[in-house]
Amino acid sequence: MNRVVASLAGLFLVVGFLCAQDGIKDSGNTKKFIYRSAVNMDELYAIDKSMLSDHPFGELTARKLYVLQKIYTYVEPPSPTSPGEKTIVKKPVIYNTILKLNRNLKKMVKKGTMDKNKATSDLNLCLDVALSISADDTGDFESELKKAKSPDSIVQVFQMVELR
Repeated sequence: MNRVVASLAGLFLVVGFLCAQDGIKDSGNTKKFIYRSAVNMDELYAIDKSMLSDHPFGELTARKLYVLQKIYTYVEPPSPTSPGEKTIVKKPVIYNTILKLNRNLKKMVKKGTMDKNKATSDLNLCLDVALSISADDTGDFESELKKAKSPDSIVQVFQMVELR
């Protein structure tokens, strides 16, 4: 009887130890996405100021959002079967996540739950990444982005990207 109890205890100890080791490996999120940096500051400042809408995080953020819209969307002209114009989004997961993050960060700053400078830097970081990866294969990055629901987790996914 003692041998059975001792062997079961040993078995549970070994299984617990192995599960704990797997948990430690998984908790260290070392996943990185590497893309080429493609944000051209000269192009951003070449945009006419009259084309920009006001943004609470500043003119640079407004410029980046304008370029994001130009890169990620286009208007499909009317056709005989579809009489109205359609706006097509090239990478809807990334584009809609940036718009969602923009809305949520503005609300958080307005409510006072987040500092305006931190929100500005987080949004600008995410915009830089989104502008840089618009022409790249982003399947793995988009699947990680789909899992992120809160603004903090969205920013963490964008921080996994290394721009070179």
